[in-house]
Amino acid sequence: MLQVDARQDATHVADADRSRVLVLSETESLGGRKPFLLDRLTPAEREYVIRQCTPRLAKRSSTVFRQGETQKGIFLIMSGGVRVFYAAPSGREITRAYWFAGNFIGGPDVFAQTRNMWSAVAIRDTSLLLLPSATLHLLCARMPNLALGLIEAMVFKGRCYAAMAQMLGTRTAGERMTRVLLLLAEMYGIETEQGVAISVPITHEEISHMVGATRQWVTIGLKRLQSDGIIEVGRGKLLIRKLDLLAGLATAH
Repeated sequence: MLQVDARQDATHVADADRSRVLVLSETESLGGRKPFLLDRLTPAEREYVIRQCTPRLAKRSSTVFRQGETQKGIFLIMSGGVRVFYAAPSGREITRAYWFAGNFIGGPDVFAQTRNMWSAVAIRDTSLLLLPSATLHLLCARMPNLALGLIEAMVFKGRCYAAMAQMLGTRTAGERMTRVLLLLAEMYGIETEQGVAISVPITHEEISHMVGATRQWVTIGLKRLQSDGIIEVGRGKLLIRKLDLLAGLATAH
């Protein structure tokens, strides 16, 4: 991950995905726009906090932090996006969420340099600000607005991960895959004459990491939906031909 001198451009978050998150949940509501950690701050407070951060640039597919290594602090995502995932001793991965500009990653112990419980990898070129744990602790003691913003962000993260745990514990793999497709349609869907085209490339393996199933199982499941005329899949292409039927599959269970 490269260090860049980008503080002067980090006073605002300008991104189409501002404060959005892609996480396995029962409803699309978790994927909507949410307040940024710094939104409550006055301009002077915001500028001061940013001066305490170290700008970083994570190139696409590069590691932001690694599971098991000592946590340095939290990373504010200024542009781009990051996949956060847990890797089991067997090597199997489960994606916790895709976080985009306007969110932070790191924690859950945001004030201490404990070991990371999961890993984070940039899914595109991503601009970040590293706010060290000790510095964050001092700033929250001095700035109630920052402390409130952090609490709100942590509450939202808790809701996201609780929703994911509920889906993994109560829904079948097929139902979870249907939810992922609907979330993709909500966040990245473009209306066309043929249906809703997903505007970002997503692989079968990436879907499998969200669903908690094997890539082979996801491939079979997508082919079944295609044979029913609900979706159309191809190399780098995902088209939802009948969004209403797909939504019906999610609500019928």
